[in-house]
Amino acid sequence: MTALVTGGATVALIVILHVLEPEYDPSWRMISEYSVGRYGWVMRIAFVTMAISPAAMCVALWPLGGAWTIGLAAVALGALGAAFIDADPIMTPRAEATRVGRAHTVLGGVLLAGFPPAALLAGVGVMTALGWVLAIASVVPWAGLVWFLIAAAPAHGQGGSPEIRIGWPDRFCLVAYLGWVVVAAIGVLSVV
Repeated sequence: MTALVTGGATVALIVILHVLEPEYDPSWRMISEYSVGRYGWVMRIAFVTMAISPAAMCVALWPLGGAWTIGLAAVALGALGAAFIDADPIMTPRAEATRVGRAHTVLGGVLLAGFPPAALLAGVGVMTALGWVLAIASVVPWAGLVWFLIAAAPAHGQGGSPEIRIGWPDRFCLVAYLGWVVVAAIGVLSVV
């Protein structure tokens, strides 16, 4: 239940940030940039709830899949770290990134690139208890990651711009990852 509540809170907080800071164009700005804005504290809370959701899912799935689920805790650490380390503005070229901004990028990468394999491994690990549902559901997070990587490819380390439309893939990944958590939670609740 914790995973569902915190996942829902994450989505709600980010929707609120879209309203509070409409100057961040969602088509090309990453959600991490809200952490450097006027309402950065709201994004920090969203990162914390974003971390709690997969961590809680790891705990809930552990009795069914053991070590197969540990990747969910690892990606939660990426989100938790990102909560306390601000991103550089997206238009910052890689060569001009601050140490803090680079650390945020690494932690965000742990979450962004780590969730799809973690979800797949957890899905495979619990298939004897929950069937193939979670393994199959991990296709959606993988699709989000592929979309993001294709959209980000033109940047080549030069920083973002309005021509590089990574904002929607970034948001899709968030929704896909939290959607997987919802499917996992429903699965766990069905066997409890």
